Amino acid sequence: MINKDLCVMRPPVVRKIAGLGVVTNVIFVFFWLLFLFTSCRTDRYTLFAEQGETFVHELELHASHRSLDFSNPQKLEFDYSSVFKTPPNSSLEIQYSFSVPPSSDIKIKFKIELETENESWTIPMDFSFLGVPSANNAVYHFAVPLIDNFNGQFKIKLSAAETSGGSLPESSLPVFLIHSMRYINQWFGFIRVEEKYFSTPYISKQNNGSFLISAPIMTIGRNNRNYQLTAEPLSAGKTAIVEAGGLTFEATAEADKIFIPSLFISHNSRVVLTGDRITSFRLTPSAVPEFPVPIRADTGHILWMPLANWRNKDWDIYRWDRFPSILIVDTMNYGVQDKLFKRLAFFTEKAGFRGRLPHDEEIADIRGWYANDYRAVDLARFFDAAHKADFPLLDEERMLKTILLNEGVILQNGNDIVQGTGGIISISRESNLSSRIVYMAHEGFHGIYYTDEDFREFTRSRWEQLNPQAKRFFLAFMDFKEYDKADEYLVIKEFKGYILHNQMSQIGGYFGYYLPGLLVGTEFQNGLPPNEKGSSFWRSLSTVFLAEAEALSAYVYRRWGYETGRTWMLTVR
Repeated sequence: MINKDLCVMRPPVVRKIAGLGVVTNVIFVFFWLLFLFTSCRTDRYTLFAEQGETFVHELELHASHRSLDFSNPQKLEFDYSSVFKTPPNSSLEIQYSFSVPPSSDIKIKFKIELETENESWTIPMDFSFLGVPSANNAVYHFAVPLIDNFNGQFKIKLSAAETSGGSLPESSLPVFLIHSMRYINQWFGFIRVEEKYFSTPYISKQNNGSFLISAPIMTIGRNNRNYQLTAEPLSAGKTAIVEAGGLTFEATAEADKIFIPSLFISHNSRVVLTGDRITSFRLTPSAVPEFPVPIRADTGHILWMPLANWRNKDWDIYRWDRFPSILIVDTMNYGVQDKLFKRLAFFTEKAGFRGRLPHDEEIADIRGWYANDYRAVDLARFFDAAHKADFPLLDEERMLKTILLNEGVILQNGNDIVQGTGGIISISRESNLSSRIVYMAHEGFHGIYYTDEDFREFTRSRWEQLNPQAKRFFLAFMDFKEYDKADEYLVIKEFKGYILHNQMSQIGGYFGYYLPGLLVGTEFQNGLPPNEKGSSFWRSLSTVFLAEAEALSAYVYRRWGYETGRTWMLTVR
């Protein structure tokens, strides 16, 4: 959208000062007319150009204000107060290069500063302060934070240091070349893309090799912001660690980046990153969404998140960062979880109940699940049935329906509720940590299963080649757990889930001892294969299911870097 008022405001004031010399009026008028012409053409003037998560507003540059010669230090003055009012959380970015890379002597004897009414910033002449060697064709971007009432006036000043010592040969003096200037969304950190370098104030490399972003918000006068963090790429096979908000986030060796949502990083956080060959470390203002809007997070964030970071006392909700169509709920206890999901469990999975809506009193004394997972099609069937029957859902179930509609997991189509994409999973804080880890792996792999057809087909192929004795055992186990084993989709999904939710070292005992032991002495023990007399260990089951675990684990590792017992890319402590 074009703001027509911009075309009647006064021109930007630009002055080039060398011993306070001034650009001639003729040149000034020429460039102002050029500015006016280009700025007011609706087909060329764009206030906001969306580029991913950032907005961009380009500032008009006059030819006379595109360079500073080190042989004749000068000051450039800019006044864009009449052109554009910067929104909150903005930075001023200058893109620049040098005719030749500044030498060590140049960097000692000169400095380039960007001055606003409130602050003065030293513009870096290279990335050596981050341990990056100079390059002949380097292009730099330096973004300084702006206060929210920034007046649009600033200076770029090249000056000689007071203790500069002897003079340098004029032939060795570079020219500072300004390519562009623009307003962008505020951020802190550094990015390197080939020979392009992006940086901000407050970022430094420490003696131990780590990178530090100090608390910048205190400097620019805001104390109510939260920040999200991204660091990438991470070196293959090595971990990376971020310290922020009093917590330590450690990426797995398989992670290719670290993302930390704004729940964890407040305005006074000190952020330290340790890792090899990282080319991007970014801290950006990000408001914490109001509950119950899902927050983007890794499953590791959810598992180890301090309760103090929750937005709601009974439960919180997230969006899986690697699988955005999957929502994840963490509840304070099983009671809260049951209010959200228990009826769904009976409607979608429980033998004798599937396809109908049980009333509360009917299922009050029957166990639900300690963790849950539901795909979009089953969620749509449940809420469509409840809507058409005018069934008395709980307040929590109605809130869940609203969330699923808002997030596109289910859709309203006239009087019908139909499937959207993805699904939802849940765990509870009432489970101990070791159980939460198992449940997150179990439900997490279900979530991926909902979103990925190749994963479903691979799992089906493993089930179909499974030997008859192992299949009979698993179906007996499904009966024991009160799953509806007549639902082949459910059976194959759970076959994969129970195999993948433990660590590989536990698989043999889990399928050779623990699960068979649950069936012994029950009506389902006929599903057990023959065993050595007097032994409580079923070696045949252990061997078969260990082979399945190895096949499935190799698959999920190749696809996503996960493995048996793990669906997260970082831990929090």
